[in-house]
Amino acid sequence: MVKDDTYYASRRQFLQTLAATGAIAAADLAWWEDPFLGPRRARAAASTVRFQFSVPEPLRISLVESLVERFNKSQSDVEVKVEFVPQAQARQKLITAISAGIPPDCCQIWDNWVGEFDGMNALEDLTARIKDWKHYKDTVPVAWQTVTVKGKLLSFPWVVTNDAIFVRTDRAKEYGLKIPGPDWTWDDFLTLAKGFTKPDKNQYGFGMRGAGTWAVLYATEFLYSNGAQVLKDGKVVINSPESVQAFEWYIDLIRKHKITPPSVATDGYRQIVEGFGRGVTSMYLHNSGSVEEQKKFVGEPNFATLPLPLGPAKKRASFYFSETLTMFKAAKNKEGAWKFMTWLMDDEPNYDYAKTLGLLPTRQALADRPHYKHPGYQGFVRSFPFSIVSPYLAYAGWGGKLDSEGVPLFQQAMVGKISPKECLDKFAEVLTKNMM
Repeated sequence: MVKDDTYYASRRQFLQTLAATGAIAAADLAWWEDPFLGPRRARAAASTVRFQFSVPEPLRISLVESLVERFNKSQSDVEVKVEFVPQAQARQKLITAISAGIPPDCCQIWDNWVGEFDGMNALEDLTARIKDWKHYKDTVPVAWQTVTVKGKLLSFPWVVTNDAIFVRTDRAKEYGLKIPGPDWTWDDFLTLAKGFTKPDKNQYGFGMRGAGTWAVLYATEFLYSNGAQVLKDGKVVINSPESVQAFEWYIDLIRKHKITPPSVATDGYRQIVEGFGRGVTSMYLHNSGSVEEQKKFVGEPNFATLPLPLGPAKKRASFYFSETLTMFKAAKNKEGAWKFMTWLMDDEPNYDYAKTLGLLPTRQALADRPHYKHPGYQGFVRSFPFSIVSPYLAYAGWGGKLDSEGVPLFQQAMVGKISPKECLDKFAEVLTKNMM
Protein backbone atom coordinates (compact mmCIF):
# COMPACT_ATOMS: atom_id res chain seq x y z
CA MET A 1 0.00 0.00 0.00
CA VAL A 2 1.25 3.47 -0.92
CA LYS A 3 0.39 6.37 1.33
CA ASP A 4 0.55 10.03 0.45
CA ASP A 5 2.40 11.42 3.47
CA THR A 6 1.45 14.99 2.62
CA TYR A 7 -2.23 14.11 2.61
CA TYR A 8 -2.04 12.29 5.90
CA ALA A 9 0.04 15.00 7.57
CA SER A 10 -2.30 17.77 6.45
CA ARG A 11 -5.29 15.74 7.55
CA ARG A 12 -3.77 15.08 10.96
CA GLN A 13 -2.92 18.77 11.32
CA PHE A 14 -6.47 19.73 10.45
CA LEU A 15 -7.94 17.37 13.00
CA GLN A 16 -5.55 18.66 15.65
CA THR A 17 -6.84 22.14 14.85
CA LEU A 18 -10.38 20.94 15.37
CA ALA A 19 -9.37 19.44 18.69
CA ALA A 20 -7.64 22.64 19.76
CA THR A 21 -10.74 24.68 18.96
CA GLY A 22 -13.04 22.26 20.72
CA ALA A 23 -14.80 21.01 17.60
CA ILE A 24 -13.74 17.50 18.54
CA ALA A 25 -12.06 16.17 21.65
CA ALA A 26 -8.34 15.51 21.48
CA ALA A 27 -9.04 11.99 22.66
CA ASP A 28 -11.26 11.44 19.64
CA LEU A 29 -8.41 11.87 17.18
CA ALA A 30 -7.74 8.18 17.23
CA TRP A 31 -11.18 7.56 15.79
CA TRP A 32 -10.15 9.47 12.70
CA GLU A 33 -6.90 7.61 12.16
CA ASP A 34 -5.75 5.73 9.07
CA PRO A 35 -7.76 2.51 9.53
CA PHE A 36 -10.95 4.49 9.02
CA LEU A 37 -9.85 5.44 5.55
CA GLY A 38 -9.03 1.97 4.36
CA PRO A 39 -6.35 1.19 1.82
CA ARG A 40 -5.48 3.73 -0.81
CA ARG A 41 -4.30 2.55 -4.20
CA ALA A 42 -1.17 3.66 -5.92
CA ARG A 43 -1.88 5.50 -9.16
CA ALA A 44 1.31 5.89 -11.03
CA ALA A 45 -0.39 6.96 -14.25
CA ALA A 46 -3.12 9.12 -12.77
CA SER A 47 -2.97 12.92 -12.84
CA THR A 48 -3.44 14.64 -9.50
CA VAL A 49 -6.18 17.14 -8.66
CA ARG A 50 -5.86 19.27 -5.51
CA PHE A 51 -9.27 19.91 -3.95
CA GLN A 52 -9.57 22.31 -1.00
CA PHE A 53 -12.59 21.78 1.21
CA SER A 54 -13.74 24.23 3.86
CA VAL A 55 -15.11 22.34 6.86
CA PRO A 56 -17.71 23.91 9.19
CA GLU A 57 -18.30 20.63 11.07
CA PRO A 58 -16.56 17.22 11.36
CA LEU A 59 -19.43 15.34 9.69
CA ARG A 60 -18.28 16.60 6.33
CA ILE A 61 -14.82 15.13 6.66
CA SER A 62 -15.97 11.53 6.42
CA LEU A 63 -18.60 12.43 3.82
CA VAL A 64 -16.14 14.17 1.50
CA GLU A 65 -13.52 11.48 2.03
CA SER A 66 -16.08 8.91 0.99
CA LEU A 67 -17.00 10.84 -2.17
CA VAL A 68 -13.35 11.37 -3.10
CA GLU A 69 -12.62 7.68 -2.60
CA ARG A 70 -15.62 6.73 -4.77
CA PHE A 71 -14.48 9.05 -7.54
CA ASN A 72 -10.90 7.80 -7.41
CA LYS A 73 -12.07 4.19 -7.63
CA SER A 74 -14.49 4.96 -10.48
CA GLN A 75 -11.75 5.73 -13.00
CA SER A 76 -7.97 5.60 -13.41
CA ASP A 77 -7.15 8.91 -15.11
CA VAL A 78 -7.44 11.29 -12.16
CA GLU A 79 -6.64 11.04 -8.46
CA VAL A 80 -8.14 13.70 -6.24
CA LYS A 81 -6.32 14.69 -3.06
CA VAL A 82 -8.49 16.63 -0.65
CA GLU A 83 -7.07 19.35 1.59
CA PHE A 84 -9.31 20.01 4.59
CA VAL A 85 -9.23 23.53 6.03
CA PRO A 86 -11.28 24.86 8.98
CA GLN A 87 -13.92 27.24 7.66
CA ALA A 88 -12.58 30.18 9.66
CA GLN A 89 -9.23 29.86 7.87
CA ALA A 90 -10.32 28.77 4.40
CA ARG A 91 -10.89 32.14 2.76
CA GLN A 92 -7.56 33.59 3.89
CA LYS A 93 -5.72 30.42 2.89
CA LEU A 94 -7.13 30.72 -0.62
CA ILE A 95 -6.24 34.42 -0.83
CA THR A 96 -2.66 33.61 0.20
CA ALA A 97 -2.43 30.74 -2.30
CA ILE A 98 -3.87 32.89 -5.11
CA SER A 99 -1.40 35.68 -4.38
CA ALA A 100 1.46 33.16 -4.49
CA GLY A 101 0.21 31.66 -7.76
CA ILE A 102 -0.36 28.22 -6.22
CA PRO A 103 -4.09 27.82 -5.63
CA PRO A 104 -5.68 24.36 -5.55
CA ASP A 105 -7.09 23.09 -8.83
CA CYS A 106 -10.62 23.36 -7.49
CA CYS A 107 -12.33 23.99 -4.21
CA GLN A 108 -15.59 24.23 -2.37
CA ILE A 109 -16.43 27.81 -1.40
CA TRP A 110 -19.53 29.79 -0.40
CA ASP A 111 -21.27 31.89 -3.04
CA ASN A 112 -20.54 35.15 -1.21
CA TRP A 113 -16.83 34.53 -1.90
CA VAL A 114 -17.25 34.06 -5.66
CA GLY A 115 -17.43 37.75 -6.50
CA GLU A 116 -14.47 38.55 -4.27
CA PHE A 117 -12.23 35.97 -5.96
CA ASP A 118 -13.41 37.11 -9.37
CA GLY A 119 -12.37 40.61 -8.35
CA MET A 120 -8.89 39.14 -7.85
CA ASN A 121 -9.07 37.74 -11.41
CA ALA A 122 -8.52 34.31 -9.89
CA LEU A 123 -11.47 32.23 -11.13
CA GLU A 124 -11.77 30.25 -14.33
CA ASP A 125 -14.70 31.36 -16.50
CA LEU A 126 -16.79 28.17 -16.78
CA THR A 127 -19.62 29.64 -18.86
CA ALA A 128 -18.97 27.70 -22.07
CA ARG A 129 -18.25 24.42 -20.27
CA ILE A 130 -21.32 24.68 -18.06
CA LYS A 131 -23.74 25.53 -20.87
CA ASP A 132 -22.60 22.37 -22.66
CA TRP A 133 -22.93 20.30 -19.47
CA LYS A 134 -25.60 17.60 -19.65
CA HIS A 135 -27.54 18.80 -16.58
CA TYR A 136 -27.41 22.54 -17.26
CA LYS A 137 -31.13 22.88 -18.05
CA ASP A 138 -32.17 20.71 -15.10
CA THR A 139 -30.51 23.11 -12.64
CA VAL A 140 -32.92 25.64 -11.15
CA PRO A 141 -32.30 29.14 -12.61
CA VAL A 142 -31.96 30.93 -9.26
CA ALA A 143 -29.07 28.62 -8.38
CA TRP A 144 -27.14 29.91 -11.39
CA GLN A 145 -27.74 33.46 -10.13
CA THR A 146 -25.67 32.72 -7.03
CA VAL A 147 -22.56 31.98 -9.12
CA THR A 148 -22.98 34.50 -11.94
CA VAL A 149 -20.76 37.59 -11.88
CA LYS A 150 -20.86 40.11 -14.74
CA GLY A 151 -22.62 37.59 -16.94
CA LYS A 152 -20.05 34.84 -16.32
CA LEU A 153 -20.76 31.46 -14.75
CA LEU A 154 -17.84 31.03 -12.37
CA SER A 155 -18.82 27.97 -10.34
CA PHE A 156 -21.19 25.05 -10.02
CA PRO A 157 -23.93 25.68 -7.43
CA TRP A 158 -23.30 22.32 -5.71
CA VAL A 159 -26.08 22.48 -3.14
CA VAL A 160 -28.42 25.27 -2.09
CA THR A 161 -30.65 26.28 0.75
CA ASN A 162 -32.58 29.21 2.16
CA ASP A 163 -33.41 30.18 5.74
CA ALA A 164 -36.28 29.42 8.12
CA ILE A 165 -37.04 29.42 11.84
CA PHE A 166 -36.60 26.21 13.84
CA VAL A 167 -39.12 25.81 16.70
CA ARG A 168 -39.16 23.30 19.60
CA THR A 169 -42.70 21.94 19.40
CA ASP A 170 -42.13 19.70 22.44
CA ARG A 171 -41.17 22.70 24.55
CA ALA A 172 -44.22 24.63 23.28
CA LYS A 173 -46.48 21.75 24.35
CA GLU A 174 -44.78 21.62 27.75
CA TYR A 175 -45.44 25.32 28.37
CA GLY A 176 -48.87 25.46 26.74
CA LEU A 177 -47.71 27.71 23.90
CA LYS A 178 -49.40 27.79 20.51
CA ILE A 179 -47.21 27.37 17.43
CA PRO A 180 -48.28 30.03 14.91
CA GLY A 181 -49.03 29.31 11.28
CA PRO A 182 -46.65 30.12 8.40
CA ASP A 183 -47.99 33.70 8.12
CA TRP A 184 -46.98 34.65 11.65
CA THR A 185 -45.80 38.17 12.48
CA TRP A 186 -43.06 39.86 14.50
CA ASP A 187 -45.56 40.16 17.38
CA ASP A 188 -46.28 36.43 17.21
CA PHE A 189 -42.55 35.73 17.17
CA LEU A 190 -41.88 37.88 20.24
CA THR A 191 -44.83 36.44 22.17
CA LEU A 192 -43.63 32.90 21.50
CA ALA A 193 -40.01 33.76 22.35
CA LYS A 194 -41.04 35.33 25.66
CA GLY A 195 -43.08 32.23 26.49
CA PHE A 196 -40.04 30.04 25.92
CA THR A 197 -37.69 32.24 28.00
CA LYS A 198 -37.00 30.95 31.54
CA PRO A 199 -33.64 32.45 32.62
CA ASP A 200 -33.74 30.58 35.94
CA LYS A 201 -33.73 27.33 33.92
CA ASN A 202 -31.14 28.62 31.41
CA GLN A 203 -33.81 28.58 28.72
CA TYR A 204 -34.18 31.33 26.12
CA GLY A 205 -36.59 31.97 23.30
CA PHE A 206 -34.23 32.65 20.43
CA GLY A 207 -30.70 31.55 19.57
CA MET A 208 -29.36 34.52 17.63
CA ARG A 209 -26.09 34.29 15.72
CA GLY A 210 -23.45 36.90 16.48
CA ALA A 211 -20.29 35.41 14.91
CA GLY A 212 -19.45 34.93 11.24
CA THR A 213 -20.85 36.25 7.98
CA TRP A 214 -24.26 34.80 8.63
CA ALA A 215 -24.73 37.02 11.67
CA VAL A 216 -25.05 39.91 9.22
CA LEU A 217 -27.13 37.92 6.73
CA TYR A 218 -29.68 36.79 9.34
CA ALA A 219 -30.08 40.29 10.72
CA THR A 220 -30.56 41.63 7.19
CA GLU A 221 -33.39 39.18 6.55
CA PHE A 222 -35.28 40.69 9.48
CA LEU A 223 -34.59 44.17 8.08
CA TYR A 224 -36.18 43.14 4.78
CA SER A 225 -39.34 42.25 6.73
CA ASN A 226 -39.79 45.97 7.35
CA GLY A 227 -39.41 46.88 3.69
CA ALA A 228 -35.68 47.62 3.93
CA GLN A 229 -33.11 46.88 1.22
CA VAL A 230 -29.35 46.79 0.96
CA LEU A 231 -29.22 48.40 -2.49
CA LYS A 232 -31.62 50.65 -4.36
CA ASP A 233 -30.92 52.32 -7.70
CA GLY A 234 -27.26 51.49 -7.36
CA LYS A 235 -26.91 53.12 -3.92
CA VAL A 236 -26.41 51.52 -0.52
CA VAL A 237 -29.57 52.06 1.57
CA ILE A 238 -28.97 49.59 4.39
CA ASN A 239 -29.15 52.54 6.81
CA SER A 240 -32.59 53.74 5.64
CA PRO A 241 -35.25 54.63 8.26
CA GLU A 242 -36.96 51.28 7.59
CA SER A 243 -33.69 49.45 8.23
CA VAL A 244 -32.94 51.37 11.41
CA GLN A 245 -36.43 50.75 12.78
CA ALA A 246 -36.17 47.03 12.09
CA PHE A 247 -32.65 46.74 13.50
CA GLU A 248 -33.68 48.55 16.68
CA TRP A 249 -36.43 45.93 17.08
CA TYR A 250 -33.90 43.15 16.42
CA ILE A 251 -31.40 44.47 18.98
CA ASP A 252 -34.25 44.94 21.48
CA LEU A 253 -34.65 41.15 21.43
CA ILE A 254 -31.27 41.09 23.20
CA ARG A 255 -31.08 44.31 25.16
CA LYS A 256 -34.71 44.93 26.16
CA HIS A 257 -36.61 41.66 26.00
CA LYS A 258 -33.62 39.44 26.91
CA ILE A 259 -34.94 36.43 25.00
CA THR A 260 -31.46 35.44 23.75
CA PRO A 261 -28.63 33.70 25.65
CA PRO A 262 -26.04 36.05 27.27
CA SER A 263 -23.39 34.68 24.86
CA VAL A 264 -25.32 35.89 21.80
CA ALA A 265 -22.64 38.29 20.47
CA THR A 266 -20.10 35.50 20.00
CA ASP A 267 -22.40 32.57 19.25
CA GLY A 268 -21.70 30.97 15.87
CA TYR A 269 -23.15 28.11 13.88
CA ARG A 270 -22.28 25.37 16.36
CA GLN A 271 -23.59 27.31 19.37
CA ILE A 272 -27.02 28.07 17.90
CA VAL A 273 -27.53 24.53 16.57
CA GLU A 274 -26.38 22.77 19.73
CA GLY A 275 -28.14 25.30 21.98
CA PHE A 276 -31.42 24.33 20.34
CA GLY A 277 -30.58 20.63 20.60
CA ARG A 278 -29.74 20.90 24.32
CA GLY A 279 -32.85 22.92 25.09
CA VAL A 280 -31.01 26.15 25.95
CA THR A 281 -33.00 27.85 23.17
CA SER A 282 -36.35 26.99 21.62
CA MET A 283 -36.03 28.87 18.33
CA TYR A 284 -33.21 29.77 15.97
CA LEU A 285 -32.76 30.97 12.41
CA HIS A 286 -30.75 28.79 10.10
CA ASN A 287 -30.70 27.05 6.75
CA SER A 288 -31.89 23.50 6.09
CA GLY A 289 -28.39 22.21 6.83
CA SER A 290 -29.30 21.49 10.43
CA VAL A 291 -32.58 19.63 9.80
CA GLU A 292 -30.92 16.22 9.84
CA GLU A 293 -28.88 17.16 12.92
CA GLN A 294 -31.98 18.19 14.83
CA LYS A 295 -33.72 14.93 13.97
CA LYS A 296 -30.92 13.29 15.98
CA PHE A 297 -30.59 15.98 18.67
CA VAL A 298 -34.22 16.56 19.66
CA GLY A 299 -36.10 13.80 17.83
CA GLU A 300 -38.09 14.00 14.63
CA PRO A 301 -41.49 14.83 16.23
CA ASN A 302 -40.12 17.49 18.57
CA PHE A 303 -39.40 20.40 16.23
CA ALA A 304 -40.77 22.15 13.20
CA THR A 305 -39.67 24.87 10.82
CA LEU A 306 -41.52 28.04 9.91
CA PRO A 307 -40.81 30.81 7.40
CA LEU A 308 -39.40 34.03 8.81
CA PRO A 309 -42.18 36.11 10.39
CA LEU A 310 -43.85 38.95 8.53
CA GLY A 311 -42.71 42.40 9.58
CA PRO A 312 -44.72 45.64 9.83
CA ALA A 313 -44.42 46.10 6.06
CA LYS A 314 -46.02 42.67 5.55
CA LYS A 315 -42.89 41.57 3.74
CA ARG A 316 -40.13 39.06 4.32
CA ALA A 317 -37.13 37.62 2.59
CA SER A 318 -35.18 34.40 2.89
CA PHE A 319 -31.74 34.54 1.34
CA TYR A 320 -31.09 31.77 -1.12
CA PHE A 321 -27.44 30.78 -1.30
CA SER A 322 -25.24 28.02 -2.61
CA GLU A 323 -22.20 26.04 -1.66
CA THR A 324 -20.13 26.04 -4.82
CA LEU A 325 -17.53 24.04 -6.72
CA THR A 326 -14.99 26.41 -8.22
CA MET A 327 -11.92 26.16 -10.48
CA PHE A 328 -8.99 28.58 -10.50
CA LYS A 329 -7.32 30.18 -13.52
CA ALA A 330 -3.93 29.08 -12.20
CA ALA A 331 -5.06 25.47 -11.75
CA LYS A 332 -2.42 22.95 -12.81
CA ASN A 333 -4.98 20.32 -13.84
CA LYS A 334 -8.11 21.98 -15.23
CA GLU A 335 -9.32 18.94 -17.16
CA GLY A 336 -8.97 16.71 -14.12
CA ALA A 337 -10.72 19.31 -11.94
CA TRP A 338 -13.60 19.57 -14.41
CA LYS A 339 -13.97 15.78 -14.49
CA PHE A 340 -14.16 15.65 -10.69
CA MET A 341 -16.53 18.61 -10.37
CA THR A 342 -19.00 17.24 -12.92
CA TRP A 343 -18.85 13.83 -11.22
CA LEU A 344 -19.84 15.50 -7.91
CA MET A 345 -22.82 17.04 -9.73
CA ASP A 346 -24.01 13.66 -11.06
CA ASP A 347 -27.17 12.05 -9.63
CA GLU A 348 -26.02 9.91 -6.73
CA PRO A 349 -22.93 11.87 -5.55
CA ASN A 350 -24.94 15.11 -5.56
CA TYR A 351 -27.98 13.56 -3.87
CA ASP A 352 -25.87 11.80 -1.23
CA TYR A 353 -24.03 15.00 -0.33
CA ALA A 354 -27.18 17.11 -0.14
CA LYS A 355 -29.28 14.54 1.71
CA THR A 356 -26.61 13.77 4.32
CA LEU A 357 -26.14 17.44 5.17
CA GLY A 358 -29.81 18.40 4.99
CA LEU A 359 -29.20 20.73 2.06
CA LEU A 360 -31.11 20.96 -1.20
CA PRO A 361 -29.75 19.78 -4.55
CA THR A 362 -29.76 22.37 -7.28
CA ARG A 363 -31.03 19.97 -9.89
CA GLN A 364 -34.82 19.78 -10.05
CA ALA A 365 -34.88 16.02 -10.69
CA LEU A 366 -33.08 15.40 -7.39
CA ALA A 367 -35.10 17.98 -5.43
CA ASP A 368 -38.29 16.14 -6.45
CA ARG A 369 -37.26 12.94 -4.64
CA PRO A 370 -39.40 11.84 -1.64
CA HIS A 371 -36.77 12.80 0.96
CA TYR A 372 -37.53 16.49 0.38
CA LYS A 373 -41.26 16.04 0.93
CA HIS A 374 -40.56 15.45 4.64
CA PRO A 375 -42.24 17.94 7.07
CA GLY A 376 -38.84 18.93 8.45
CA TYR A 377 -38.18 20.79 5.22
CA GLN A 378 -41.56 22.52 4.96
CA GLY A 379 -40.43 25.84 6.47
CA PHE A 380 -37.86 26.08 3.70
CA VAL A 381 -40.23 24.94 0.97
CA ARG A 382 -42.79 27.55 2.07
CA SER A 383 -40.05 30.19 1.99
CA PHE A 384 -39.17 29.68 -1.68
CA PRO A 385 -41.80 32.16 -2.99
CA PHE A 386 -39.99 35.02 -1.25
CA SER A 387 -36.44 33.63 -1.38
CA ILE A 388 -33.90 35.87 -3.10
CA VAL A 389 -30.22 35.76 -3.84
CA SER A 390 -28.28 37.48 -1.08
CA PRO A 391 -27.90 41.20 -1.89
CA TYR A 392 -24.33 40.99 -0.61
CA LEU A 393 -23.37 39.10 -3.77
CA ALA A 394 -23.88 42.29 -5.79
CA TYR A 395 -20.28 43.49 -5.50
CA ALA A 396 -17.04 41.57 -5.41
CA GLY A 397 -15.59 43.83 -2.75
CA TRP A 398 -18.27 43.02 -0.22
CA GLY A 399 -17.53 39.34 0.46
CA GLY A 400 -14.52 39.71 2.71
CA LYS A 401 -15.75 42.94 4.27
CA LEU A 402 -18.78 41.24 5.76
CA ASP A 403 -16.43 39.20 7.94
CA SER A 404 -13.68 41.72 8.61
CA GLU A 405 -15.73 44.88 9.17
CA GLY A 406 -19.45 44.05 9.08
CA VAL A 407 -19.54 41.37 11.77
CA PRO A 408 -17.61 43.46 14.37
CA LEU A 409 -20.05 46.35 13.87
CA PHE A 410 -23.09 44.13 14.40
CA GLN A 411 -21.46 42.57 17.47
CA GLN A 412 -20.85 46.02 18.94
CA ALA A 413 -24.54 46.82 18.47
CA MET A 414 -25.50 43.55 20.16
CA VAL A 415 -23.54 44.37 23.31
CA GLY A 416 -24.66 48.01 23.36
CA LYS A 417 -21.34 49.67 22.47
CA ILE A 418 -22.93 51.44 19.51
CA SER A 419 -26.55 52.17 18.62
CA PRO A 420 -28.37 50.28 15.85
CA LYS A 421 -28.38 53.46 13.74
CA GLU A 422 -24.67 54.04 14.25
CA CYS A 423 -24.00 50.43 13.32
CA LEU A 424 -25.95 50.66 10.05
CA ASP A 425 -24.47 54.07 9.17
CA LYS A 426 -20.95 52.69 9.54
CA PHE A 427 -21.87 49.50 7.71
CA ALA A 428 -23.29 51.54 4.82
CA GLU A 429 -19.96 53.37 4.61
CA VAL A 430 -18.10 50.04 4.46
CA LEU A 431 -20.31 48.74 1.65
CA THR A 432 -20.19 52.01 -0.33
CA LYS A 433 -16.40 52.18 -0.05
CA ASN A 434 -16.05 48.65 -1.38
CA MET A 435 -18.43 48.82 -4.35
CA MET A 436 -16.71 47.60 -7.51
